[in-house]
Amino acid sequence: MLKGLKACEGDLLEALHADLGKSEPEARLTEFFPIRKEIEFVLKYLGDWMRPDRRPTPLQLMGTTSEVINQPKGVVLVIAPWNFPLLLTIKPVIAALAAGNRVVVKPPEQAPATSKVMAEWLRRTLPQDLVQVVLGGPEHAAELTSFPFDHIFFTGGSETGRKVMKAAAEHLTPLTLELGGKSPAIVDASVSAKMVAGRLAWGKSLNAGQVCIAPDYVLVENRAMGALIEEIIGVWTAWFGADVKASKEYGRMVNEVQFDRLVATLEDAVSKGAVVRHGGGYNREELFMEPTILTDVSTDMRVMQEEVFGPLLPFMSWDSADEVPDLVSAVKDQPLAMYIFTRDNKRSQGWMMSTRSGTVGMGETVVQIANPDLPFGGTQASGMGRSNGRAAFDEFSNRRSVMRKKWPITAVPLSFPPFGPAKFALVKWISRRL
Repeated sequence: MLKGLKACEGDLLEALHADLGKSEPEARLTEFFPIRKEIEFVLKYLGDWMRPDRRPTPLQLMGTTSEVINQPKGVVLVIAPWNFPLLLTIKPVIAALAAGNRVVVKPPEQAPATSKVMAEWLRRTLPQDLVQVVLGGPEHAAELTSFPFDHIFFTGGSETGRKVMKAAAEHLTPLTLELGGKSPAIVDASVSAKMVAGRLAWGKSLNAGQVCIAPDYVLVENRAMGALIEEIIGVWTAWFGADVKASKEYGRMVNEVQFDRLVATLEDAVSKGAVVRHGGGYNREELFMEPTILTDVSTDMRVMQEEVFGPLLPFMSWDSADEVPDLVSAVKDQPLAMYIFTRDNKRSQGWMMSTRSGTVGMGETVVQIANPDLPFGGTQASGMGRSNGRAAFDEFSNRRSVMRKKWPITAVPLSFPPFGPAKFALVKWISRRL
């Protein structure tokens, strides 16, 4: 696969720019590099993952051995999203193949140029009896989910995720859902506004905010709010210049549907009293929306009720750390990610234990997904199941328990009737003492 990826590199870079306006540096760092590292990681550890996992045998089962073996689930369906169309299509394919499965992959129709190049690459590189690529729209994805696959791996929005789950239920098909949600960034006054600003500015402007684990909103201690906002504005200005639209480093919305949704979200917030502290500019013809900071937001606004999935960053403030868990709960659902910025370990631990999320970043944003040794996934409305490295291998494997009789004499016949006085007394002693 690596050779095929390298051979298609130029075409894929052009396609990613055509679909999402991705610059070459961003595409290399967020699409190509993680794929190469994932393949290298799998090749390094696959032998260990495939070995039978020996388990200890309790005394009452003496004479037997126990182990867990990994077997392929069978034929797997991968439905990929459009925001990182290369990475999030290929990563689950790598894991599914590593676990010994056959794969049907449905690339995202919203990124047509990238999907076309990927389809040509996969069809040319991998045997057709291992990987089949299906190009098409939502109707093709719906038809695919109606078939009795052995596992479905879906990445996308929660609304579509519910439809996939409903279809999978018809055949009791196990599935992995990587969805999204409103991922909060919690910031107190103990940390450097300059340091935090760089992380938040990057996490929100990466791929023009179209990242499932981007900071969706900021909960900041009231006395630190002004300085943090000014620092973020300064970072974005340094990166993209005064005219963001002219910057080659900043991406675009994927299509008119997503663009119109974001404009409606922005207009809803402003109509209900939100203040645009920075940005707010957009151009439908170019599918451009400026990185935008909103203050004076309330939980009844769309920007605080729906996943933003774009470059709008609303701010809410708090005075007491005890308010934070309730503010997170008041927004909606359990998020895919949570980001905590504080130098107070007791406070950060309290926030983490009193809230729920799929992943947590302490002092960083987004990069928790880059460690293949960390399982990645959501909880409740933000998803189910785990991916990344060993977790993805296990997700696509049937973890089969095996017990073997190894000795001629075992303790198992003690369970066989009839139970005479001596045998009954022994059973009573074992049940109470062993």
